[in-house]
Amino acid sequence: MGRALLLELQRAAGTGNDRCADCGEPDPEWASYKLGIFICLNCSGIHRNLPGISKVKSLRLDFWESSLIEFMKNHGNLCAKAKYEAKVPPYYYIPRACDCL
Repeated sequence: MGRALLLELQRAAGTGNDRCADCGEPDPEWASYKLGIFICLNCSGIHRNLPGISKVKSLRLDFWESSLIEFMKNHGNLCAKAKYEAKVPPYYYIPRACDCL
């Protein structure tokens, strides 16, 4: 049931969860359960190197406690972007999926 709910959240309209929160890659299959965002495999590797900031799990492969699923439900990519990218200047280049790491 948890996996199905996470995949439903990933596809939910109006959340931005259908694309990686960092690079925009479609259909992310990982998530940072500390930030409440959905991310792609490549970006999950970067998040793994930020242990004090982000913690990641696979939507399909890992066990998700109900409290973490609820956290993801109450957050999401657009919510996180509004919070964490609110002061990013308009001239700042946001990396895309086709960029090198």
